[in-house]
Amino acid sequence: MRTLGLLGLVAAVLALTALASPWAWSAAAMMGWSFSFARVYDRVFEVLLVAGVLTAWRRLDLGSATGIGFRRSAWARELGRGFATGLAGLAVGLAVATLLGGLVPTLRFPPGKTLRKALLGAGAAVAIAAGEETLFRGVVLRRIRRDAGDALAVLATTLVYAAVHVLRARSFAGPVHAWSGVAQTITLFAPLASGAALPQLLGLALLGWLLAVARLRSSGLWLPIGIHAAWVATFRVGRLFFDIRPTPPWLVGTGWPPLVGGAAGWIAVGVAAALLARRRGIFRS
Repeated sequence: MRTLGLLGLVAAVLALTALASPWAWSAAAMMGWSFSFARVYDRVFEVLLVAGVLTAWRRLDLGSATGIGFRRSAWARELGRGFATGLAGLAVGLAVATLLGGLVPTLRFPPGKTLRKALLGAGAAVAIAAGEETLFRGVVLRRIRRDAGDALAVLATTLVYAAVHVLRARSFAGPVHAWSGVAQTITLFAPLASGAALPQLLGLALLGWLLAVARLRSSGLWLPIGIHAAWVATFRVGRLFFDIRPTPPWLVGTGWPPLVGGAAGWIAVGVAAALLARRRGIFRS
């Protein structure tokens, strides 16, 4: 089962990151670069993971571009449809948050800075949506699906997607030493054992489920990329024009991305799912 090989690869990269990241941080400090240890740890993990996946791509049969979902001839239509669906769901969720006092419209920065941040946010929305969908709903979903079927593939991918997004960058307390990478790894995974993370995990799982099912039923990645881009754009660009108030927390959540850990975010996912369900058979087995 090649899925186990992929899981083993990620575990090995994580272990190697824990060992190598303190040395990478020390090397950067000797060269006069000042980075937080958490940032160095993240970059080491990303570089090692990309290198490991590319090296093992053929052996683990991680698929061609067509195999992972980049094969729809009507890609622009599916991408636009996904983006519109995601925005529609978010519009309802944001409206609910506004009515109940969890969101306040405001211009947070001067016009020039707002424009610059909006352009950067739009670029980030495209890059993040395409990259994460390629990884989670492309490579990982395809690999598990071939080994264990649709149901387990959707469940496993959804849970992994939710868990990874709860592991936000945070540093352990204390000076950097040879075992700092191990301490950082423990710090990263600590939220998964906290009950405070459950609302965030639930919201991310709902969003991950929506994206996974959209991928399977549309037979391509363009639809989920569009939905995902709408979410990222809303909080990379839209947040320039509103403030989210963390009270009450049940409404908007307390983690990142905003909204997804609260009732307003769950409503947004539900509306998007309902709109997609209008497409005949989109959520049928």
